[in-house]
Amino acid sequence: MANARRRGFTLIELMVVIVILGIIGTIGFYYATKDVEPARWESARTEMTEVHRAVLHWSLANNNEFPESLDVIADDFPAGKVPHDPFTKEPYVYERTEDGFTLTCLGKDGVEGGTNKEDRDIVFDQRGQMLPEDE
Repeated sequence: MANARRRGFTLIELMVVIVILGIIGTIGFYYATKDVEPARWESARTEMTEVHRAVLHWSLANNNEFPESLDVIADDFPAGKVPHDPFTKEPYVYERTEDGFTLTCLGKDGVEGGTNKEDRDIVFDQRGQMLPEDE
């Protein structure tokens, strides 16, 4: 048995495989997460559409007045809770105006404006979504 060969991998071979798997995992992670923010933006727009509808429905039932806050429409949503901004996890910014209301999400960057899709503001008023001037 002196000539019996040992079978198995050397430490170097195992390290090379681990490095290759790490590189593949990093590339996969990058491509899996690069579209998360635009998806959050679309989610916010969809949720805000539902909030807009609920506010208009409430208005029709209340002499065409708009609510002072979104709390009054909470029962229109699952779990009795109005959806929140997916970027900040805070309620969407709702303001009653002289002739209606505005509902705002400032996007990922949290400031007005933005050139990237995920940074663009989403603003609704009593007529619907207000599109930026460049669209």
